[in-house]
Amino acid sequence: MKYLFTTAIRFFAICCMLVLVFVQQTAAQTSTDSPYSQFGIGLLNPKTFNGNVGMSGLGYAWRPTNYKPGVYDSLARSNAQFNDRRTNYINPKNPASYSNLSLTVFEAGLYGQSVQAQSGDQTQAYTNAQLAHMAIAFPIGSKWGAGFGIRPFSKRGYEYSIPGRINGEEFDFNFNGSGGLNQIYASTAFEFSKHYSLGLTASYLFGTVIDERRVIYNDLTTDHFFNTVDQARNKVSDITFDLGFQYTRALGEDYHLVIGLVSSPIGELSAEQDRLVRTYEGSEGNESIKDTITNIQGNNQSVQLAPTLGGGFAIEKKGKWLIGVDYTNYNWNDLQVAQNIRLVNSQKFTLGYEKFNNLSAFGSYFKQMGIRAGAHYNSSLVQVNGEDVSEFGISFGISLPLRKTFSTLNAAIEVGQRGENKNNLTQENYIGFQFGVTINDRWFIKRKYD
Repeated sequence: MKYLFTTAIRFFAICCMLVLVFVQQTAAQTSTDSPYSQFGIGLLNPKTFNGNVGMSGLGYAWRPTNYKPGVYDSLARSNAQFNDRRTNYINPKNPASYSNLSLTVFEAGLYGQSVQAQSGDQTQAYTNAQLAHMAIAFPIGSKWGAGFGIRPFSKRGYEYSIPGRINGEEFDFNFNGSGGLNQIYASTAFEFSKHYSLGLTASYLFGTVIDERRVIYNDLTTDHFFNTVDQARNKVSDITFDLGFQYTRALGEDYHLVIGLVSSPIGELSAEQDRLVRTYEGSEGNESIKDTITNIQGNNQSVQLAPTLGGGFAIEKKGKWLIGVDYTNYNWNDLQVAQNIRLVNSQKFTLGYEKFNNLSAFGSYFKQMGIRAGAHYNSSLVQVNGEDVSEFGISFGISLPLRKTFSTLNAAIEVGQRGENKNNLTQENYIGFQFGVTINDRWFIKRKYD
């Protein structure tokens, strides 16, 4: 009983540390400068951890390797060759995969992105970085696993200006936004027969999405109007669920097949909105307030979230390689978010490949590295004036094993394009980098001898 109590205290302390560090970091940074992030809750972050980021987020039918834990200690001490000795990774995309864990896994990752945006003849470049995720997963029994973690769920960051004229007076419409949502989640899964696993992820989504609009008149041409600032702050706080299923089947002695399904049925998040509309003189940051037009605090709102349904399959040659395909449907139900701007139903396709690392102590280090590659295509992030803003990208990743352990360092790069430079749209060419550490060990084992 004393051991279990000590273990619970350790886990609670780790969880609190992860939450505090993550929230402090994400609250102090802007994670994107994309004009496409102004719609809905912002650009959704893909569910990619260290193991699947190099495969463009493949994961519905991806399962961690299941070791034979009884021989773990002797292998770690002797570095003996063992074909199934590979790293366990956390798969955030399908909670059913947690049923196959055999080692405790801790993961943390950092993500950075460099973007070149072009609209007409205008270009803009920006770079940002953020914590990608922190998570822990562990086996509870031979057929039961669980885990929890925290990651950014969506990101908001944009700023642009549109000139205008009314009754001969020149002015500028200035638009900018910031913020985003974070996700704290807990997952569990159980293998209820030899071939079938069910999993559940419960998530708490929280964060603030800020939109600010300004009407700024030219001081040289008018003395008749005050500038106006309209700021809306949506504080989101709600719970969502993901349901996962996986089916596994051996194909002869050397291959096996995995089929996965995931449903995220929640389509609405609760929020409170604070809105303040005021007129002022002076410049931004040095306003002299003249009048308050609107001041609404704590107005209950609902923020739309697309229910999703996804499925995929993967074929693995045991101990050698894996190839898989994912399909995701985002059901936005033709949601109009502004004039001539809609969030429409969209489809995402993902293809991924993984060559497993061999953690044998013998042979070159290059042969012990794992290699991943992938590609994805999203048919529509948003629809502007009837034009779908699509996204596609390719990725490549490597896994670098740490000797005498089951742990790895992981790095991945992704190159992609969002939108096109036509019909007043913006084309964004981006390069993303992710670096993370995955630590595997046997926890929660009470030893007879220290």
